[in-house]
Amino acid sequence: MYMHKVLSKICSCFPKLDESSIRRGFKHAFSLGASHKNRELNEPELALIQKLTMIMKKRRLAVPATLFLEGAQPLNYVGSQMMVFFRPFLTFLFAPAEYDLLQGILEKREGIKRIIEELEK
Repeated sequence: MYMHKVLSKICSCFPKLDESSIRRGFKHAFSLGASHKNRELNEPELALIQKLTMIMKKRRLAVPATLFLEGAQPLNYVGSQMMVFFRPFLTFLFAPAEYDLLQGILEKREGIKRIIEELEK
């Protein structure tokens, strides 16, 4: 009932809108869209993954890294957004181009899976 009143007020202010289009808009208000789903990794990203896994294997951190990544896999997008937040502080320690590339890898659903696969090789 309350939602119907709100929608009717919105429709009265904007005559080009109708209730069904507003409901459709609210239904998908927080979706990420199709552009973020299952994007494939490109060549520079794959090269960075191989470089990262070589460093981990060299320091004998493959098993702990795999365990950590398996646990953090559902939060890959949140982690990539935290990297965006901390970018001004962490680019003093890392090369900005590689940092941005790693943030892009973590943003994709396939990214952590690919890192785990490379560690297991």
